[in-house]
Amino acid sequence: MNQKVALIGAGVLVILLAGILLGRHLFPITHREASAPPGGNVLLAPAPQLPDTNLLRAEGEAQPPPQETPKRPPDDIIDYLRHLQKVETQRQAMQRDLTPAFNAFVNAVAMRATIEEEEMQRRMSAVQQAPQDYSQKWAQLGQFFETKQPPPACQPLHESYRKMLASTIAYMTKVYLALQQAQTDPNAALQALSQMQGTASTDVDTQILQANYELQQVLDKYDLRRYFPGFVISGDGGLNLRSIFGG
Repeated sequence: MNQKVALIGAGVLVILLAGILLGRHLFPITHREASAPPGGNVLLAPAPQLPDTNLLRAEGEAQPPPQETPKRPPDDIIDYLRHLQKVETQRQAMQRDLTPAFNAFVNAVAMRATIEEEEMQRRMSAVQQAPQDYSQKWAQLGQFFETKQPPPACQPLHESYRKMLASTIAYMTKVYLALQQAQTDPNAALQALSQMQGTASTDVDTQILQANYELQQVLDKYDLRRYFPGFVISGDGGLNLRSIFGG
């Protein structure tokens, strides 16, 4: 009886030892995590590292794209266009200077079949409103245009405008001389103007459109419209020979 008790006790002891050894082998992490930090003071254990709240906020919010500073267009292009704008403003003004005399001549021609000779002469006298130094002013404008050399980017514009300006000067000078002649010989003035009708004015209009096209190309390419609002190369100021001859 004592021997059986001794054997049972020994078996229980073996099972307990085996359980202790297996527990250490199967649960080492739990054992280590439950152990106290060095020194035995739990309060001295390092605090867990939490993610930076600023980083979390930055990740959750969309950042605006960086603002780019607008680039200033090349100064040489701006300088040239300012020069061209002065020329074009003067060109249009000079065409308008001839408009009163031109309109007086048109009105006189339109009424010549229904009015007396004296009235015809009175109407023709209004043609004297044409400036006396008109041809000289056009020559000076052409010279002023050539005082500014264009940058490479404006070379096509420069060539188109030069061609248009030369044609305009030739056209306006012929109109001016015809109006001067009309004061003494209206029929000769009509003949001179009829030779220009349908060719010279059409050529000038076509060249104006081409020069303006080149201008708008430069303004768009270099984002210059804010520097030159409303800058266009426009038509002949109303001096249309079709108003005399029809068509």
